[in-house]
Amino acid sequence: MANMTDRNTGGNNLVNKLMQAMYTSSTSFTITPGTGGGSAFTITPPFKLRLMTATGSNTANGTEASGNGYTTGGNSMGSTAFGAPSGGVSTNSNSVSFTASGGNLGGAAIVGIEIWDTAATPLRYLQGSITSVTVATGNTLNFASASISADASQW
Repeated sequence: MANMTDRNTGGNNLVNKLMQAMYTSSTSFTITPGTGGGSAFTITPPFKLRLMTATGSNTANGTEASGNGYTTGGNSMGSTAFGAPSGGVSTNSNSVSFTASGGNLGGAAIVGIEIWDTAATPLRYLQGSITSVTVATGNTLNFASASISADASQW
């Protein structure tokens, strides 16, 4: 079957509208499925960036870093995690930093990142691999604004 998602490069298309609703809101909101079934879920910002010592996949979470300056659950991406999307792609609005203390950050090489909400039972929204990096005591791993891309251009 032909791909039928509206991905026009302008801001007025389905993918951009979905990305904007999900990742640029600073308040929680609930998505309720229609007559097709499924269960409602609430998107709960702010989103948090988690560091992974084993990369996740589209169907499984990665292994979250632990210790040596890394706080379980990750660091906040700010009240608005991503900027307005264009062509189904949006980048992070704020920088996010992690500083190692008492050994290598997270206890091992960091090979992936994941973005989770802050609900009572957090949900993972995005995942991806990064070039492996080991962050020694006193050093900082910084993700500058616009350095993380959320890409829904192939939805």
